[in-house]
Amino acid sequence: MLLLLFTGSPAARAAGTEADPFAGVAPSSASARAEPDKPWSFFSDNFGFRKELMSEFGASDKSRSSSRQSAGFEVLKKFSSETRTFAAVDFQGRLVRRDLFSGSPNDAEGAHRPGWFFEYHNAYADLYNVLDPVLTEDQQSRSVGRFNARAGRFYVPFGLNLQTDTHGSLLQLSNERNFGFERDWYSGLWGALTDDLNYDAYYLNGSGYDLKNRGQSGLGAARLSLSNHFSNEHGLEGGLSYLAGERLDPEAAERSPAIRNDAGPSSRVDTARAGLDARYRHPVPTGSVAWTSELSGGRDAPDSVFTQLHQLDYLRASRRWGLAAQFRRFWQDMSRDRALASPAPGSADSSVSAEGTWYFRNDPGNSNLHWIKLNVERRLERMQGDRPVIVTLQYYRYW
Repeated sequence: MLLLLFTGSPAARAAGTEADPFAGVAPSSASARAEPDKPWSFFSDNFGFRKELMSEFGASDKSRSSSRQSAGFEVLKKFSSETRTFAAVDFQGRLVRRDLFSGSPNDAEGAHRPGWFFEYHNAYADLYNVLDPVLTEDQQSRSVGRFNARAGRFYVPFGLNLQTDTHGSLLQLSNERNFGFERDWYSGLWGALTDDLNYDAYYLNGSGYDLKNRGQSGLGAARLSLSNHFSNEHGLEGGLSYLAGERLDPEAAERSPAIRNDAGPSSRVDTARAGLDARYRHPVPTGSVAWTSELSGGRDAPDSVFTQLHQLDYLRASRRWGLAAQFRRFWQDMSRDRALASPAPGSADSSVSAEGTWYFRNDPGNSNLHWIKLNVERRLERMQGDRPVIVTLQYYRYW
């Protein structure tokens, strides 16, 4: 019976007199009208705004206690058409109040920023698939994600920092000590080289925090890294990096009389580095463990340098708490410097750290973080100064 309602009777079909079941049915005015275009809005279309609070208290056995309080934000805006995302901009900053300084592991520049200071961290723009205007449609489809451009201030493209945002963490990776800064102003290309490899190729200003030029030639940097499917399927990240040119680093010139003689008053340091890095995450019955290593060698002319960092992390399956331990060492050939300086400088900075974290929120995508950390760092070797034990208690929220 139901079938006949839709197909008509066999006699009617044979006579060709079957009635149109939709005869007399007019489209509704709502469906006939085209949907009006929504007005474009900067703040509602692909706009992200995140807030950040940080409170830290530090103390060492060699100096007074310290306080670092801050409130910050991050703005991420993506620009899209109906079929693709073609650009994005990101800015991240915080207003900080420091009282005294004890040398917390995530505050390498804090000694030079007493009182109130507004810090900017990320300040860059990305353009996606920048070669599309000169490619055919077939070429565009084959090169999606391969040619993207970036300009602004972001992590130095050397080591795991490009894949690991350590913005709020106490434990940092090796670039800050290796180059005198972990972020720089630069421009260049990034994307997928093959299905298994990503690439980054940039020209860096070599000035660190402030965009300035004192005659340095800047730095050329290139990195090859494993694509995301290795991390998703095997828990493995890693890459090879190379960086060379001139950077500004007054602290490197201060530590080394030989570098100071070559750098002159502008503190230009002739720099070369090659690096290997890897991280491996592995599930265990109660959670997961991760091993991280960064190795790099090269020169801050005329001195040879070698950097190593090793870190072990454990995260409970509930993601409620975690433990971490880190060893880091920066070695510099000081044979020429000892002949030039009195007293003779040491040849290495090294330290070992242990850390415990309680998480109130710990989203896997790092979009909502809320924790308390306790970090204890023992400095084992110093080129300059003493070797304190530093204790840091941190409250952090990002949402």
